Amino acid sequence: MQHRIDIQDLLIWAFRTESVESRSQADIDALTVYWAVLALPTPHATLIRRFAREARRPDWHAGRGRCVSLDAVRRSRRIYTEWVRALVVLQRTLDGALTNYRVTGPSLEEQPWVFERMRA
Repeated sequence: MQHRIDIQDLLIWAFRTESVESRSQADIDALTVYWAVLALPTPHATLIRRFAREARRPDWHAGRGRCVSLDAVRRSRRIYTEWVRALVVLQRTLDGALTNYRVTGPSLEEQPWVFERMRA
């Protein structure tokens, strides 16, 4: 029986719990996740691996101080958007490819700052 799991949780499981990058006997599903991540373009694979290892998502709120550079805002939002898009690709790639998991998600907005501005 397959368990439903969000793509973010699956990545955290594979990279943190299973230590798929360094463990010689990692779970077969973790290995499948690992190879799917490595098949992404290098900048996206790097982002996915970094945030999966850290068990967090990129912060799109570039600095919350009084003085924030526009370049920093653009960079943090670009990173967040690329990360979400890579999650979508991985979810579609891995759903149906794993033995024990049915991959869902990501349940994130690609550009949450747009909706935040609309609510204000």
